[in-house]
Amino acid sequence: MNISLRPIDKDNWRECIKLKVTEEQKKFVGSNENSLAMCYVYPEINPFGIYLDNKIIGFITHALDPDDKIYYINRFMIDENYQGKGYGKYALQLMIEKLKNMGVKVLDILHNPNNHNAIKLYKSLGFELTDVKVGDDAVSTLKISAN
Repeated sequence: MNISLRPIDKDNWRECIKLKVTEEQKKFVGSNENSLAMCYVYPEINPFGIYLDNKIIGFITHALDPDDKIYYINRFMIDENYQGKGYGKYALQLMIEKLKNMGVKVLDILHNPNNHNAIKLYKSLGFELTDVKVGDDAVSTLKISAN
């Protein structure tokens, strides 16, 4: 599986905003346009395209919260045409490894509390659902082990 994470920049942002989730998932995931605007307003948010070979198939962001100093993922999506193939799980594993190599010990992921498929995916990677809320989003936490 040739999945990679590449920064979103002036060369690939248009492809990023063309990515779409299924109609029923739209209530769980904000638009990529909105997410990229947030990256502009909050420069601590780092946007990445999820690539299968040289084709963008998804989008993920991470940031260090300036107040509590916890790293978090606040946007994660796979285009509707590439879901159900394991690409999202692999991409999350890549992001976790990237952050682990940066010295991150705890990682939060924000998600809609009713997005049961996402919660199941996050649990399969070791995230634990917490009682914490950020706006309308639930928070799952992963304690990243040190090697």
